[in-house]
Amino acid sequence: MKRNLISIVILGIMMFAGLAAAIKYLSGNDSVNPETISVANQLYETRRYQEAAQVYEQLLSQGLVNSSLFYNLGNAYLAQGDHGRAILNYQRAARLDPRDADIRANLDIARARSASEYTPESANPIQSVARFSSSWMTLNELGLATLVVWFSLGFLVFAYRQLQAGKSRTFLQYGIILTALLFVTAGLSLGSRLYMDLTTPEAVIVDEVVTLNSDPGDEFATEFQLFSGTEVKLLGTQGSWAQLSGYNEAVEGWIPLSSIETVSWRADSRQDTL
Repeated sequence: MKRNLISIVILGIMMFAGLAAAIKYLSGNDSVNPETISVANQLYETRRYQEAAQVYEQLLSQGLVNSSLFYNLGNAYLAQGDHGRAILNYQRAARLDPRDADIRANLDIARARSASEYTPESANPIQSVARFSSSWMTLNELGLATLVVWFSLGFLVFAYRQLQAGKSRTFLQYGIILTALLFVTAGLSLGSRLYMDLTTPEAVIVDEVVTLNSDPGDEFATEFQLFSGTEVKLLGTQGSWAQLSGYNEAVEGWIPLSSIETVSWRADSRQDTL
């Protein structure tokens, strides 16, 4: 029995060390130069919104990414009347800090001011699960939660097999069942988020107005138009064209790739809009 307890303790220590390493890896480095961000904030406070946006964009292009930068950049664009890029950056901020009430409030304001008639609506179970989890947890938090539950499940199973029949073993059995259910729930949520990001990433129209084409090419123009701030799903690209659909599946077609930006942010894909 004593040897079994020692094995359980050793496994617990190894699990803790692994989780600590995972937390350090997932947390990343999102520090911001306080002097530079102060300059940008002062520019914003003096209503030099375009210059403030330029500084925020420079910080982001340098890899200094966090929710505050995206939030401030969204504010700068909103003050300029650029509702598309305001919504885009509020969405990016919300992904990094989904429980922040100010981000959600300003996102609602930008949506209300936008000329877009389309708002996000879940169209299938996978998207519903993905959007529900994204309103509570970041992707890193969800991944870490899944990892924690997985380690916990493994630890409980190991402990269960080491202990002899008795109340402790029965208690562990119930713990294993509950933890397994939590792992399935967390795994489904994480999987749905990753699936949606890989197959139909969220995107926002950033041009003031763009004509929707039935096929890639100017000769396939329709009479249907999308306005800045329209939130869509990116289905694919072909050359300089992007295929998209609305969240409610009410619209589908092609627009110039330069007219759209994905919510998932990459420094090397930022368009020069200033």
